[in-house]
Amino acid sequence: MATREVDIDLGGQPDKKAGGMKTWLITAGGALVLVAASIGGTVAMLGGDKAAPAPAPTTTPSKPDTPPSYMALEPPFVVNFEDQGAIRFLQVTVEVMTRDPKVTEAITLHTPVIRDQMIVLFSSSDYPTLSSREGKEDLRQQALATLKRILDENGAPDTVEGLYFTNFVMQ
Repeated sequence: MATREVDIDLGGQPDKKAGGMKTWLITAGGALVLVAASIGGTVAMLGGDKAAPAPAPTTTPSKPDTPPSYMALEPPFVVNFEDQGAIRFLQVTVEVMTRDPKVTEAITLHTPVIRDQMIVLFSSSDYPTLSSREGKEDLRQQALATLKRILDENGAPDTVEGLYFTNFVMQ
């Protein structure tokens, strides 16, 4: 039986030169295939070559580092309301916080409407509600919502961040 020299393993040692190069080529090729598959999968998951949607424009020109501006609604609100047959009075000083100078201008422009709606809101309250902390907080939230609604209805920016009672006296 005749055998070829190439097929004979003379020392039990594989030919390192031929096997090493072949192993390196297979490893490099496999790595390239994995990298290509990874890139392709990432592109497919992210939507291919579609342009990323532009972020929605914000109507708030203010930035977090812009200092707040406070505006007092002067003069203080004085309203009367009935409590079990007795007439009571409420005096409230209100200040508004915003970071947008356009809001301050809008509040100044629409002061008559704002004052009217605040007077209606404050005078519709009752004594037991106004006596509790929760009642005062609820009234403050209602006043803020009223202010924002008025600004919105008049086409003004409604970026009011806070409304505060700086004086609250019931008699």
